Amino acid sequence: MNRNLIDAAISNLYLFRSMMAPEDFYRQWVALLKQVEQCQTEKDLEDQVIVPLLQLLGYESANIAQQVPFGRHRVDFLVKAQQRGPHIHYLVIEAKAPSKSIAHNSWQLRQYLRDSGSLLGLLTNGNQFKLLYNDGNVIHTLWQFNRAELLEDYRLLGSLLWRHNCDRVMAIFHDSYRRVQQRFVQAIARLSHDPKVMTLLSIDDQHQLAVDNQRKKSMIITVFNNKGGVGKTTLTINLAAALSQLGKRVLLVDIDAQANLTTGLGIDPLEDIEKQGLKDITHLLTEPKTTAKSVTLSKRWGNVVLDIIPAHIRLSNMENQLIQLVDSDRILAKKLKNHDYDFVLIDPPPSFGKVNRISLMASAGILIPTQLSPYPIRALEYVLTQVEEVGQFRETPLPVVGIAVSMHDKAARVFNQSMVDEIHHQLSRIPGGDRVSLFSDKTWIPRLNVLSKSQDKGYPLCAADFDDDLNSQDRDSVEKATYAFESLAREFLSTVGFAVEA
Repeated sequence: MNRNLIDAAISNLYLFRSMMAPEDFYRQWVALLKQVEQCQTEKDLEDQVIVPLLQLLGYESANIAQQVPFGRHRVDFLVKAQQRGPHIHYLVIEAKAPSKSIAHNSWQLRQYLRDSGSLLGLLTNGNQFKLLYNDGNVIHTLWQFNRAELLEDYRLLGSLLWRHNCDRVMAIFHDSYRRVQQRFVQAIARLSHDPKVMTLLSIDDQHQLAVDNQRKKSMIITVFNNKGGVGKTTLTINLAAALSQLGKRVLLVDIDAQANLTTGLGIDPLEDIEKQGLKDITHLLTEPKTTAKSVTLSKRWGNVVLDIIPAHIRLSNMENQLIQLVDSDRILAKKLKNHDYDFVLIDPPPSFGKVNRISLMASAGILIPTQLSPYPIRALEYVLTQVEEVGQFRETPLPVVGIAVSMHDKAARVFNQSMVDEIHHQLSRIPGGDRVSLFSDKTWIPRLNVLSKSQDKGYPLCAADFDDDLNSQDRDSVEKATYAFESLAREFLSTVGFAVEA
């Protein structure tokens, strides 16, 4: 492989961002983006904005293929089609009419990226732009822009879509795929100075970065509501997956004898643990020499890695044994000391038993999932009362990180608002309730069948791309729910004081 070619390709990735473009280039860029205001249809956008932008970035008509069939669908644009090498195309563009939102439509573009083997994908309606990256295994969302942001600074998107960069990168991909891919990812990260993009690197590299950073700050959170059926475990699994996608290392602790979190990650307590001679949460709690690391399993779906301490039904018969242990309330806290995770999320049963107390004593905070319905909201008083009681036996307070809404019915707007008002009323009556906040409505998790489907099949929602049994309606639902979980993860990180990547 020609090392000089690699260096030249990577240098080109910086060039467009660092140099000042000629005035006439910038004027044309601004004029084309403003042309979006005159577009009514998807074809208007393609003809009046996308094609001229590609030409402005150096592409000729021969480099741009439109309405290319893939299976039963047609890709709007394939840019720089290649006939050989690990990646067949450089860029796939999927356009939508300016009046249509792109918030929940990226699943189709992700499928095109996989089918075509393309490196980059752009989804746009002219007002919003979403850039995706295909590493050959996982489709990553790199950045999202609105039109105003691109009017202010075209260099980031221009750098990656510029034909000079395309030519260099594609030529070298043919010579050495894996080594150039790593350098390409590093170049992307440097272009934006965005730490999140570094999660595109290998799992080993991610782990090393985590070990260096996580020791400085970490947090154990119990996800708890004593009212069952509010989507607690579903929220825990998918919040953990969203945090993992944002570059956080997450350990899940299933301390519920029903083991719903364990099975929801595709682990059978009988077949995968007991019959394999492995240990679970019961051994961790009752055996002094058993460590958290020795009972932890790891699951991976693409770029999402979740570690879990699994549960077993035998935990339901161990209440008396746990009570008799010396300093039993602090067992889990001691076992989780000096862990190497950003977050440990504990999923206890919906009750006020011994294991719940053990969970709360080990935690630095509590996240309360609820449904916008009278009984789950009424349970808030009991949850906060229990938190207050446990707090009296701790050296530090036990704050409530917030209330997360699950199983949300968007159509019932009037009823939902009345339930929100009831939540605030309940909090006003409870000591310390004024310090508890409700996460914003964009984080509210919708009531969708696809959520239960994914959990029954043993994967977090972010892995639904690989489920061939899902129809187009399910995939649209996945987009909506994924957006809500990502929004919840970002607000959660902001609330607990962790850096939130762009």
